Amino acid sequence: MTVSHWVDIYYDRKKSKWKGTTPKTYRNIIDSFIKPFIGQFKLSRFTKSIYQSQFIDRLIPIAAPKSIATYHNFFIGCINAAVEDEIIDKNRIAKAELPRVEKQNNDEVEGNYLTLTELTHLLNCIRQSISRYTLIALLAATGMRRGEAKALRWSEVDFTKKIIYISRTRDFYGERSAKTINSIRSIDMTDDLAKQLERYRIWCIEKKLAYGKQHQDDDLIFISNTCKPLNQEAARLTLIQMHEIYGVKLISPHGLRHTFATISISSGTPPTTVAKILGMTNSTLLKTYAHSFAEREKQAMQVMNQILNFDKSL
Repeated sequence: MTVSHWVDIYYDRKKSKWKGTTPKTYRNIIDSFIKPFIGQFKLSRFTKSIYQSQFIDRLIPIAAPKSIATYHNFFIGCINAAVEDEIIDKNRIAKAELPRVEKQNNDEVEGNYLTLTELTHLLNCIRQSISRYTLIALLAATGMRRGEAKALRWSEVDFTKKIIYISRTRDFYGERSAKTINSIRSIDMTDDLAKQLERYRIWCIEKKLAYGKQHQDDDLIFISNTCKPLNQEAARLTLIQMHEIYGVKLISPHGLRHTFATISISSGTPPTTVAKILGMTNSTLLKTYAHSFAEREKQAMQVMNQILNFDKSL
């Protein structure tokens, strides 16, 4: 029996006992992480070293420590149930090494962003999937939060004025108002981004017709090949796949937001403009991206050095 087979059995057995959104959360853990990472392994031969290297260690760069602990605790329950049913003789993964919470923050900027060259490489690698390409391109081109992109509807994209209106966010727990007052904003689209969204809209219309569905302006923008809302972890899983297949630098989905900010700041975009696009206050921007502004200061000093052209003979 594979890990994938057993977690489905465990889930079906337990789901009626879980309350609220817990079943939905656990189902997502299974489909987004357990099955893709370790689902193919035989339960009887599943060791701590396999679990550590193929699950925990692969989660560390892309998930917050608290999230990893949640995934781990859920899977521990699966394994303990397998022991109780005498499918395996003992729990071999209980002592896996998890990251310490105080030393890991998935939203930290340091290292969690791409250079322009790395971003170009990433986008070139994912062109085969128009949904995922458009999602990643949108996040990188606008600095939009992943939840904001997932909540976008076609009625909130004005192709005539080339503006995207953001007012909501969407995650495992459903859809709700945007994170803060500053998060409710409009973002100008470049010509290239508008053209890409238009191409994607045509694809969505054709895909829906193939499934006997009528396209509506109030439909969510990002859908799967079966016309369902795109997996909540689509961006994260795409970044993992591109890292594993093509060697693209591994960042979190939030790292695409950092990528937009760092590239914008380094190119000389005024901080007030960057803050408005990102939907944050100026003070938060200055604090979060202090390293980028420090680089700009160094560049400014180099410019002044060239202008002044100090006499080296003195």
